[in-house]
Amino acid sequence: MLTIRMNEAAASALQPLALADPTSAVPVVSQALRDKLAQGLTYNEGALTFAEHVGQWVAAPTSASAAIAEMGWQDLTGYECNVNAFHLEDYAPVPVAINDDGRPQIRYEDQIMLLRLGLVVADGLFDLIQALPEPVPVRCVINANDTAATFRFHQIRSGEDWVNLELDRYQVDMLVAIDRHP
Repeated sequence: MLTIRMNEAAASALQPLALADPTSAVPVVSQALRDKLAQGLTYNEGALTFAEHVGQWVAAPTSASAAIAEMGWQDLTGYECNVNAFHLEDYAPVPVAINDDGRPQIRYEDQIMLLRLGLVVADGLFDLIQALPEPVPVRCVINANDTAATFRFHQIRSGEDWVNLELDRYQVDMLVAIDRHP
């Protein structure tokens, strides 16, 4: 079962493009992003992560339980969301300007493209999940705003959440949450 939720900002941003020309709205997936997905997934003490991300947190211990304790993450869901997070703009040909105050700036049209790229990544992740010996329910969280666009995922666990599912509370970001239950 697939459930897609988005806040009003994301719904407004995504709808006009799909209605205008759905084929032009599909972003190109870079080789680096295809490589990330091709490396697959791995488990660490019950936490599911991108294999490419193993060891990326230099300051965090390699064991999930030790990383949770040392980094202050609340639970396995927090661990997965932090370890699995990456910036979509690092994998897309979008210009990121730097303002006078040092803040990155992404044009609105590029934010929408990055949001769409996140949807493509979620689809690729779901293929990886389905290929596991025992597929698990997962949630992908994609957000885009004027400074960054982030993709992250976690297993769906009772009593653990990364994002408030009242998505319209997020007023600055365009936010999409996609749940996939095998």
